[in-house]
Amino acid sequence: MDQEAGAGSNSGFQPKEEIVNTLLSLGFSRNAAIKGCYYTGNYNADLAAAWVIENQDKNLDGPLEDDLEFEDEEEDSEGDLPEGFDLHKMVFVVNMELNMGVGKVAAQCAHAALALHRLMIDNTDKFGEMMLSWEQFGETKIVLKGDNSAQLLELAQKAESAGLPNYIVHDAGRTQIAAGSQTVLGIIGKIDVVDSITGKLKLL
Repeated sequence: MDQEAGAGSNSGFQPKEEIVNTLLSLGFSRNAAIKGCYYTGNYNADLAAAWVIENQDKNLDGPLEDDLEFEDEEEDSEGDLPEGFDLHKMVFVVNMELNMGVGKVAAQCAHAALALHRLMIDNTDKFGEMMLSWEQFGETKIVLKGDNSAQLLELAQKAESAGLPNYIVHDAGRTQIAAGSQTVLGIIGKIDVVDSITGKLKLL
């Protein structure tokens, strides 16, 4: 524990302890939490948690210093974010009143992700830069709990007003739920703008 507690100190990087504590409460190791903070710019807990989840193939429990030894050689391609650069994330708000199974939720989130990606591809003049930055820096995806269809519609309207790509999945009705049910809302945009719309929702 003492060795983990000091992780990150020798690198000069100081993670935000409130983010680290949140990730610890989710069951991640301290070293993994510190790496999540480091690689997502110390921004917030959900972004750091998403990075950890999406990088399970890496040595997350090793000290941050072990990672940094390899970064000098790749600094040009993996370095700090350019000045003024904005990180983006994609969020999926799941309609919890439908009581969908785990597999059903996964499929509906996949539908939403594909729809948002197609929307950005079809509107590259408007969303091309957003899509490229999202793809370049981790393709962050967060799944949240929504109360019901009415809330999904309300959040979609807010996203539309903010100029963010958004899409509500309407189920075909082949399994579990009625045809036309609004299952998942997908939104993508700058982290702070998305948080202003969905920041009060809980992680699924």
